[in-house]
Parts: sequence; structure tokens; C-alpha cells
Amino acid sequence: MSVSGLDDPLNFIRAEDFFASAQRFTGPTKIKKVQISSNPRRPTDPIILERGIALLFDDRTICVIQFIRPTLWRVRYDPTVKNLNGYRDENTRTIVQDYMSRLTHQLDLEESCYWNTTLSMSGDGKHYIFSVNNSLSVRYNSPEDLMASRNGKVITMIYLYKHPFRIQVVRRLHAAPDIYPIPASHPTLSVVREAEKVVWQTSEKTFRWKFEEPLVKNIVLDVVKAGPGEFLGFGEQGGKNFLKKPSFMNYYNFDNMLYNQTYNVGALDNREPLYHSDPYFLDVNSNPSYQNVTATFIDNYSQVCIDFAKTNAGRIKLATRFGGMDVYLMSAKDIPEVVKLYTSILGRPRLKPKYVLGHHQGCYGYMNQHDIEQAAQSYRAHEIPLDGIHIDVDFQNQYRTFTIDPVAFPNPKEMFEGLRHRGFKCCTNITPIISLNGGPDNNDYPTLKEGLAKNYFVTDDRYTQGTSGKASDVKYVCYSGGSKVTIDPKDVHQRPGFGDDYNFEQTWNSKNPYHGGVSYGGDLGAAGYYPDLNDPVVRKWWGEQYAYLFDQGLEFVWQDMTTPSIATAYGDMKGFPSRLNLTSDAICATKLKKQPAIEIWALYSYNLHKATFQGLNNLPSRRNKRNFIIGRGSFAGMHRYSGLWTGDNGSTWDFWKISISQVLSLGLSGVSIVGSDIGGFMPNGNEKFCDPDLLIRWYSGAFLLPWFRNHYVKKNGGKLFQACEPYAYTDFINKHPELEREQGWLYRSVEVVCRYYVKLRYSLIQLLYDAMFENQINGLPIARSMLMTDTLDASFYNECQDFLDSQYLVRRDLLIAPIMDSHTLNHGHTVVYLPAPNKWYTFNLRIDGSLGVALEPAIEGGTMLDFDAHISSEISHIPYITPIFIREGGIIPQVEPRQYIGDGKINPITIHVYPGRDNTYEMYLDDGVSRSSAPSILPQYASPVMVEDDFDEGDCDITANDEYREVSIKQVILSRHASILPFYKILILYDLQITNGSSRTVTIHNKHDQYDARPDVGDTYTIVIWHDQGTDLKHYSVSIKDQKGGYIGQYRTDYRLAATIITIPVPEGTKDKAIIEVANIAF
Repeated sequence: MSVSGLDDPLNFIRAEDFFASAQRFTGPTKIKKVQISSNPRRPTDPIILERGIALLFDDRTICVIQFIRPTLWRVRYDPTVKNLNGYRDENTRTIVQDYMSRLTHQLDLEESCYWNTTLSMSGDGKHYIFSVNNSLSVRYNSPEDLMASRNGKVITMIYLYKHPFRIQVVRRLHAAPDIYPIPASHPTLSVVREAEKVVWQTSEKTFRWKFEEPLVKNIVLDVVKAGPGEFLGFGEQGGKNFLKKPSFMNYYNFDNMLYNQTYNVGALDNREPLYHSDPYFLDVNSNPSYQNVTATFIDNYSQVCIDFAKTNAGRIKLATRFGGMDVYLMSAKDIPEVVKLYTSILGRPRLKPKYVLGHHQGCYGYMNQHDIEQAAQSYRAHEIPLDGIHIDVDFQNQYRTFTIDPVAFPNPKEMFEGLRHRGFKCCTNITPIISLNGGPDNNDYPTLKEGLAKNYFVTDDRYTQGTSGKASDVKYVCYSGGSKVTIDPKDVHQRPGFGDDYNFEQTWNSKNPYHGGVSYGGDLGAAGYYPDLNDPVVRKWWGEQYAYLFDQGLEFVWQDMTTPSIATAYGDMKGFPSRLNLTSDAICATKLKKQPAIEIWALYSYNLHKATFQGLNNLPSRRNKRNFIIGRGSFAGMHRYSGLWTGDNGSTWDFWKISISQVLSLGLSGVSIVGSDIGGFMPNGNEKFCDPDLLIRWYSGAFLLPWFRNHYVKKNGGKLFQACEPYAYTDFINKHPELEREQGWLYRSVEVVCRYYVKLRYSLIQLLYDAMFENQINGLPIARSMLMTDTLDASFYNECQDFLDSQYLVRRDLLIAPIMDSHTLNHGHTVVYLPAPNKWYTFNLRIDGSLGVALEPAIEGGTMLDFDAHISSEISHIPYITPIFIREGGIIPQVEPRQYIGDGKINPITIHVYPGRDNTYEMYLDDGVSRSSAPSILPQYASPVMVEDDFDEGDCDITANDEYREVSIKQVILSRHASILPFYKILILYDLQITNGSSRTVTIHNKHDQYDARPDVGDTYTIVIWHDQGTDLKHYSVSIKDQKGGYIGQYRTDYRLAATIITIPVPEGTKDKAIIEVANIAF
């Protein structure tokens, strides 16, 4: 039977429909045989059995389970694979290295990790134990111990039950620390500090499947969900609730404007397939009172469906429809350790330019050079800092990628030079289509001409098995407004309004370039061809195409329409036709084979970002310059090449409400730069600008998220303005006096409030940069969930769970609690949760040139605090429009807010140190733009084994040369009671005990120093030692010494602020050290 359109199984289906049919699937029930590598391993043994085993089932299918790290294991199952040769050592492009055996060995070397695995049978013969010494994955102290199998440390146990088949993973877990520990000297104390616990297991229906000709494999992995477990992550789909509620989910890259195409519900619907696919999630609290987090990542470019406890509260059903089930599972003591483990195999980003952390402005509707200049002038005139200006496809000549409209932008090089002189860095929208505007023989478009001459475009080569093989029967499928619809590609009336009268039947399966098209709204867009970016040769060529734009003065890239997003008349689900054969980019292929697009759906977008990033790094004009891409969506691992914005959102409170959780969820995947369009891209219905109430809350609440871009649509009857002309709200209310009485105060607050929080961001830019620098080292995100920073607080699993949806921290010590509702609800009053056990201080720093205001009394951790955050233009209240708090002991660097980053003027750093607990802060100083600044020891820069084999020069940056300074700032607090009551030391360890009459020692020294920071920060640091209210500073002495004991620097005491202000010379080299002691001499 031939199929087409709605009946074609080679297309997207909704998760609930898939799982309804999956009830009829069958699968293996019994292990018939287990195969393991020889000991010692013979050359003839399959390499996949190195630290791995193969299970042969009663239905003749095979599963491979392999340890990648001592606490990271991989489960692969493909029912169409009939022998072990079907499971190979080659990885997908998602993994940071091409071959798993090389990756595991390289990680062993980098981590000095010695371990091995074996297999044994239980005494009763009912289950296998994949292990070393009694089912254990063992880690050894040395290579000699490994060879002799001695001194092993138990890590992980995998039990494989023979019949009915199921998997159970057990680890020896440590008990979670108590907030209030029992004194260790207690004579009758007997506390179990370790226990063996199940960290992951499957049901007795572990695998179910149903193969449908020709390619649909329909595999379900049935995972047991522990009752107390909570789950987070889920990538871009992690927005509605940070801790996931029961839901179906669809991972399938989709140009899903306003998040409502498939179900027509909108931003709060977890089920919608979105722009970016990152099927990765974490399980926390499944073993209450013990330290463990278990993470799951499904490595599959095609559709991934999840039934998260929706049809069975005790099950998580993971499904892949095309390709095999390839799941990585990892277990660690807490979320930061899991993130480090995950990013060790998916890689970590490179160091990005510092200006990326600035304020950015984009608009679909900057039609010409005048519009760009006007936006730039407006920002500077109104003293709202701005670093980036994003120019949409209006910049192009006839929507030809890599071109510039000579009429609208007659002097681009001069324009870019002028903008850069004023601090503006510019990017433009690059869509992966080579336009046919002007015809396929258009000789004045070099990219088109060369691509055709060298056969660099995706060809129209169709997979026709199971169809009639006739172009006349082809129908495309898409979801729109919640309905599944078919599109006839032959019907010219269903094509975009820009006009395209090509003959579909002549191009279909012709092996000539595939004829597609992109719509930019209304009648705007272009038909065109698509470069074959799954081919490394074409990727290199694509990267070279940027040379002209960057020679003109472009500074970074806005990668848009990345699925690629194709108008519905040209393909399925606003992408390529599902049956269009694409180059597979498979590592194991001796030559580039092809697969239907449906099987490798997300790979094209992934390679688009990769090609751009590698290409920019190789441009002569970009030598030693850091490059940056802000991309709209791809697949896990994209973060190695690009930042991510969350697509075309809208100016609604729902989109604002999901944005914090989206950023925090994506951050768990190691993504450093991520955020949503501030104020919303699309208008809310017929509104002509973002509600001023919403814009104020969005700006003031998102002001410390990694990606901070105001972006909106002005074209095609879109918005009139959106804070890029900040005075516009004031002008609007002046022109509409009828609104003055009720809303005048609100409109007039927009400019002053937005300006304040943008400036506050710029004053804290060093804090953001330190977090971004750290991300390349350990994968930890810039903006962090309280679950990541406050692991002792168990209230997040019950009464305080909702606070996780909106509150976030930058690094560990600065907490932001945005207001997510309109002022019409509670008039701006809100409840903030301050995590236990630490105390917290209301944020006291300002941007007016002062050191700040005196500390308010410390607030006990665990407090639910009523907070007045009403909107006002009163300067004294603006700092409280968003609640912000500093953890006791916090260390916060601050600078003077400038109009842009890198203005070439000295900007001294003030380091604020807060009372309450011991703490260490690492600060990173460099020039903010050079690739040579990066630490050369990191694998993404230096290790040739850690990069992909093709195009090594793009994935391994040998320009990294350690040209940075790492400044360590450490505070130690010694209580006057510590020597009298020893158990207070335990309390101090857990960040609890702070008493009056203590001495505080702050030490500053350079841990690494290959950068002269004096042109940036000057010759001195200012250190502000803040004290609690009521501290009698007259009884405190201050000592400032260098490492030799000599006196340096100077200080003064501000009794009104209760602060000790110290000025010291900036330490040079790694031997200089400044030691500051502030001691109470009254005792």
C-alpha cells in the first residue's frame, strides 16, 4: 500500500497518539545469553564490549550496556540489529569525540581515573551482576592497583534480571549532611552515613517495540519513577514548571511561533515541540536523605517522545521512533557534579566575548541605515547602556544570504565603523537558504553561482519505499492552530505570497538541487536552495562565505530559521520533506551516505551552527578574536558552538512566566548564553507595543540572566516600539492624556526603571563574566537554580517548590526573585523564599557612584518574606522593584556602569565582602575579546583526541594561551567562641554560626597571572568589608599586609554605612598577596 500525507508513517506524530498505539507493542522478556569481552581483551573482541556487555534476548534482539565513566553508563537497543557489528564505537556528532573508546581513555587520563568492570552471576542464578568484585564498577588508586585488582573502591552496580528481564542500578550513597548535625562527640551516636540504594531501574517491560516498514522502529524504554522523586531539566521544554509535572512531551525541532502550533494552547503547554531539542533530565530526591542525582540523556536526532508519569504515575516512558534507543545515564552526589559529568561527554563552550553579556537590541523592521543610527542615537541620548545591535534580513539584498542591500545600506563599512566607535557591535540574521531571487542563473550572486558549480546544495533525492513513487501523490504535513493539515506542493495557491511558480513535479526526485523557500511573514521571503551542511566540505565553504560581511565590520552572527525553517508548501513540519534524503554525516561511513531527513531531523541545524563557528574562527579577519553566534535552536551539544535564544515568543505574561525556568533548565545542559526575547517578539493580539507593566517586570526580573536582548517585530503591522526607543512610552502617554489619570505613572516609569536595571547589570558585569569564564572550566551555568546552589534545603521538594519556577542565582551568592504577575494582582507585593540554612541580606549596592547603603538586618534562611516590590519611578524605591538578596559571606565585584563594555577607559573594581561565613570567590580578568585569553589546558582548546576528526582546526583552538588573570578572594571568619566550644566548628562548617566579636581575614592573591589588568582596572582594588547593623566599629582594628608581613594599602571606616573601606595595590604575579584582617579588639 502506498502512503502520502497524513497516512505516511515517516512523519511527526503527537506523543499521546504514539503512546496510545504503543500499548500494543511487544518486546523481550528473557535474557538468553550474555557476551563480554575477554580478560585480557583480544583484538577480535568487539570494541563496544570494552567495559561493556551484550545481552541477547528471547526475541533475538540485542542490547548493549557499557560504562563510559564509573558512574556514567550507556544503554543501547535497536531491534533491527541482529549481531554485534550493528553496534559500533563511533559516536553521533552530539558527543564531543568521534569514538567512544578514545573518549573514555582520554577522560581517564585527564581525571587520573583507574577503573574496570567484570561480570558475575548471582548465587541463585536469577540475575547477572555487571561489575568488578561482586557486581561493582570499581575505581582504583593507581594503574598498578588496577592491574592487580586491589584497593578498589566500590562505585556502581548493575543488576540484570534474567526473567522477566529488567535492569536495576545500585550505588553506595552518602547520607546528606544535616543542617543541624549531632555533635560528633555524642557518646551514643550511631548514624548510618552510607547505604546501598537504587538510583535507576526499569520495569519488567524494559523494552517494547514495533517495526513498521520501511524505517519506523518505535522503541519504548520503560523506566520506574520513584515516588518521592522530582524531575527537572528537559531543555527548552522545561519552562512551565522547573520541577516537571506529569505530561507528554515531544522533542522535534519545529518553527513553533508563539508555542501554539501543535496543540493551540500556548506557552504553558509542556507538550509543544519547540525550536531546540535537548532530551535531557535529572532525577532528584528519589532517595531522600541521601546524596544522589541521576540524569538521563537520549541521543537521537529524530523525534523523541516522553510520557512523564502521564499514563502511569510510577513510570517514565521514553520513546524513539526512528533510529535506535541510545540512552546515557549518569549518577552523582548533586546537580553540579551531574552537570560536570554530562558536559564531560557533550563538551563545554569556548570563551565568548565579554560584550555578549551586555544589553542587546534587535528589531525585525530596521529597514535602512537611518533606522539603525536612530536606535543607536536614542540609546546613547537616554543613557541606557547597549552593546549589541541586531539587524534582521532587511539588511540583505533581495533576501540573499551573505549580501547587503546597496540602497538601504549604501555605506556598510562606514556605518559599522561609526557604530563600533560608539561601542555598538553588530550582527545580522543569517538563514541557511541561498535565494533564487533573480533566478537560478543569477550571476551577480557569487554564493549561488559557486554552490551550483560545485554541487554544494542539498539535492532532491527522495526515499520512496512504501509510496507510489509519483510526484503527483506527494502531500506535506504540518500542524497549525492545533490541527494537523496537509499541503499540496503542486498547488501554487498554497505557496507563500512572494510568488514562486516552479514546477514541483519536474524538480521532485530529480537529483537536482532541492527547491525550497523561506517565509518572513506576509508576502516576504524567497525561494532557494539549501547548502548540504552535513558534508564537511560544504561546511568549510559555508564558513568562508562570511568573509565579506566581517570585512565590512560585522562582529557576530544571528543564526535564524535553523531547523531549517521552511515554508509549509516546501516540506513537512515547516522543515525539509521527511522523505528527502540528506547526507548523514555519519562517522562510520567510508563515503557520505544518505538518510531520510526524518531520521536525522536535528542534525542539519546542529551542523549549521558548527559550520558557522568553525568558519568564523578560520577567517583571516578574525585571527585571535573570539566569535559568537546566537542561534534559535538545534540539538544537544550545540552549546559548543553557539548561544541559544528560545524562539519567537510573545508579549504575554505567560511567556514571561516560563522564561526563567527555560533558562535554568537549559543551563543544566551546560549552555552558557541563553535567554528569551525581552518584552516578547510578537505582539499580544492587536496590541501595538508591550504592556508597560510587563516590560518593566521583564527588564527588571531578567536583568541578570545570561542573554539580555530586547527583540520585537515592527514590520508587517507589528509593534510601534519596544523600549528600543525608551522615551516612546513617555511620548505615547503625552499624546494620550485620556490615559494619564490611571496609567500615566506606569508609562512614565518604563524608561527610568529599565535604565536603572540595565545599568545595574553593567555594574555587575564582572560577576557575570566570572560565571561565564567558569562555565568553560566546569560546565556550570551563569544563572543557577536554587536546587543547584542550596542542596541542603529539602523544602524545595514540598512547600517551597513553586519558588524554583522564578527565583535564580548568579554563581552562588546573589539571589534574584523576579515578579511574574501584573501590578493589578497584589499591587506589586510578593513573597520571596530565602533558602536555608544561610542568612541573607537585602541587596544594598547602588549605581549612583556610592558604595551602597547600610546593611539591613540579616534574614534567617528558610524565611518566606513579604516584599513590597510595587512599580514606581521614585529613585529611592526603584532598587526594590525586583527583590535581590546577597548570601551571608557573599563576595560581589562591582564596577562603574558604562554605556558599553570595553570602552577603553580604566574601570576600577570594588570588591564587596559580606559578614557571616567563610567563602572563596574566583575572579577572572582578561581583555574580553582575544581567544588567546583562554586556559590552554582545557580539552576544548588543547586536546587533539577530544575533538571531532573532521575539520580539527575548527574544533581545537591552539590560539588559547592562558592570557588571563585568576584572582582568588578568600574570607575566613574566626569566632571568639571557636576555641572554647569545639562543636561550634561543625556549625561553622555548615555555614551557620556567626557571632559578634569575630575577626575576619580577607586574602587576595593571583592564582594565575599572564595578563596585565592595570589598563582595565587601574592600580588599586577597593575592598568594602560590610558589617552587621549594631557592630561597634570603634572597637575594631584593621591590618593590611603583604605576603612578607609588610604594611600596604590604606583604610577608612564609614560608621554610617557600617563598612570598612580598604584600598590596596593590585597584586601582580602569583607571589604578591594582600592579607586584610578586621578584628574586634574588645575581647
